[in-house]
Amino acid sequence: MSNHYRRPFPEGTGIFETLRTENGLVAEFGRHMRRALSAARALGIAMPAEDEIRAEVLTTLTANPQEIGRLRVCIGGAGLVVTHDRYEEITEGGYLTFSPHTSKVKGEQYKQYPYESHYEIVDEARAHGFDDAIIFNSQNNVTETGISNLALFLKGRWVTPPITAGILPGVMRAIAIECCGVEVRNIHISEVPEATAIALLSSLKIAQPVVQIGELRLPTTPEIDEFVSQMRAQVQYFSVG
Repeated sequence: MSNHYRRPFPEGTGIFETLRTENGLVAEFGRHMRRALSAARALGIAMPAEDEIRAEVLTTLTANPQEIGRLRVCIGGAGLVVTHDRYEEITEGGYLTFSPHTSKVKGEQYKQYPYESHYEIVDEARAHGFDDAIIFNSQNNVTETGISNLALFLKGRWVTPPITAGILPGVMRAIAIECCGVEVRNIHISEVPEATAIALLSSLKIAQPVVQIGELRLPTTPEIDEFVSQMRAQVQYFSVG
């Protein structure tokens, strides 16, 4: 397995947003910038002016055109740093395991770099032949994976953990809730084997079916196919110029 999920960050610390691009258009740019502004305010980080961010993003996209790209906007001690590189679309289902690390996060998280604690979870999962790992909190409720939010199809309904479980409020998670009928509730560890479909939600993947958790194989179902299609249809792309 490749380390395509890893990209170097600027030196020091700060906040960041990773955005999907298609042919120079940026997916959900406004949602990402609103989340970045919220994080900057909470963490006391000076946020550049919107026109400055847009100008730098446009310059970077123009200099590094990609059919499908990974746009990263970092704001921190190094100032505003924007990069854009090729993103290789994932066409296979995800393989998950269970993380041995218990999340101790209380409430909402922010996308901060360096991102090593998240990457370490993915690295550990990949060392055992998986793509990522599900993290549980001290109440044995599902939180997220190392780099994605989760949606589970349980008893005929799509559900996702609440922010209070200790998760990052992902942009695709918000779209799933607002546009695709996904409900928010705590999901206990004992419920995971009852899920008939699971999707990984992230800004780059949008929605990726999970095909296996540990030794449990998940079949392809109409529910997961419909959900992935619905999610992709809801994502909006914008010009920043």
